[in-house]
Amino acid sequence: MKIIVFTLLLSSIIYSQQQIDIPWPTLAKTDWPMVKHDPQFTGRSPFRGPQTPTVAWTKDMQDGIFSGPVIGDSGNIYFGSYYVASDKFYCFDHNGQQRWVFDTNTSRPPQSGILIDSSNTIYFGGRDKYFYALNPDGTLKWRYQTSGEIVSNVTPNIDLQGNIYITNFIYNPNDPNKGELYSFKRNGTVNWHIMIDNGFAFRSPVFSPDGETIYIAGVDSNLFALNLDGSIKWKFSCGRIVQAPMVDSDGNIYFIPNQDPQYIFSLKPDGSVRWQFLFLQGGSIDLYSTPTIDREGNIYSIIIDSTCCPTYYALISLRYDGALRWKHIFNYVEGDDFTQPLICDADGTVYVGSTMGYYYYAISSEGELKWKLPLTFIFQQVDNTGAIAKDGTLYLGVHDISLRTGQFQTLIAINDSGATYVEKEEIPEDYFLSQNYPNPFNPTTKINYSIKESGHVTLKVYDILGREVAVLVNENKPAGSYTVEFNAANLPSGVYIYKLTAGKFTAVKKLILMK
Repeated sequence: MKIIVFTLLLSSIIYSQQQIDIPWPTLAKTDWPMVKHDPQFTGRSPFRGPQTPTVAWTKDMQDGIFSGPVIGDSGNIYFGSYYVASDKFYCFDHNGQQRWVFDTNTSRPPQSGILIDSSNTIYFGGRDKYFYALNPDGTLKWRYQTSGEIVSNVTPNIDLQGNIYITNFIYNPNDPNKGELYSFKRNGTVNWHIMIDNGFAFRSPVFSPDGETIYIAGVDSNLFALNLDGSIKWKFSCGRIVQAPMVDSDGNIYFIPNQDPQYIFSLKPDGSVRWQFLFLQGGSIDLYSTPTIDREGNIYSIIIDSTCCPTYYALISLRYDGALRWKHIFNYVEGDDFTQPLICDADGTVYVGSTMGYYYYAISSEGELKWKLPLTFIFQQVDNTGAIAKDGTLYLGVHDISLRTGQFQTLIAINDSGATYVEKEEIPEDYFLSQNYPNPFNPTTKINYSIKESGHVTLKVYDILGREVAVLVNENKPAGSYTVEFNAANLPSGVYIYKLTAGKFTAVKKLILMK
């Protein structure tokens, strides 16, 4: 009997391992103080997220959102703009009302991830090469110009002494991508900055549970374990790891390098292989999404499923010992790829958006689809994690392409605990006609416009000779922002003109139908 009981206990330890939240006193004590929630990048929330795709409110952040949102003091949410010439960083309250906006005045977007420390100082980096620290009221605390741009998908991290870490990207058309890892004191003084091999461009630093080791992927290859002074503790030789590893509460490390055959690796804290899971033979691909781990020690990751033709993206779940639990295959039509880090809630529900696709998904801990939320516009992109609040609200930031402003419903709050509604937007400050998207198109495209006063509005399409071919709007409209879909299935390929008239305002733009 004792042998049987011991065997069962041993089996449960191997197959699952209770995961705990590691105390981190230098990080803000908020619901979601940084991308992936904690310095180990587990992406695990202590709260239960939404069980249905109920949209509580949306906001039209016209320059899109790339970084964030994260959750700070009093439930405020923070995020940065995405449009290539925008330079705004925002604070909104949990009801979707703007509290303040910080303008970097550099015409370069603040695209990096966001981190909030125990003093509620907010840290982020921008394409302008600066690393910023803001006070809780949105005023500048300090900024430091690094040697290169601080770009998308890079997240700052913080050690137990309060030092902040960030990487940058040094552009040189004649050299490979390079980047430095910086360590800052809280007052903005640089402790050190290093580049090993070609450095760490586009990579995020992650910490061991004891805070003594930094794990970071090289831009070309290898996983590095660094001491807090930047010296190398050990190096694991492997292919290119695109974003960041994840570390569980026992110190084990998880990542997916680009190499053939392609594995999900789990390393022990000393850098030796704990297990590896083969998922792609005879090829490899850069997988941008970092894994997540639930409270029972089950690991979740995006992979490429090559067992069917064409190949599909899939979400898989592995047991703590690396054995496959289940596989959820995404329909190819519904999404092209998945690039943002995975997150999961207290129930083990995994949340993930389809970048360049159509939906945001919630997959249960058993691999079943709980819900999927259609994104408003075709090719609306989810490039970063959401943030889960203690009341179960999931906040999302999305965007269109970086070359387009005039975007709609890009800040989204999902919460099924209350009534369903989409918050009415503020009255626009001016008239505006956006460039249609996509363009060229076949056969449908969307046109956004805003009017600051109620009145009669027309939106018409003409061919290149000036002949009217379609009337999209011809009616009285209250002040607000609108989206119109134009279906040109019955028209030949070519260049067309669309014209908005509202009161004394007139705007004209070209669109291209390419069949």
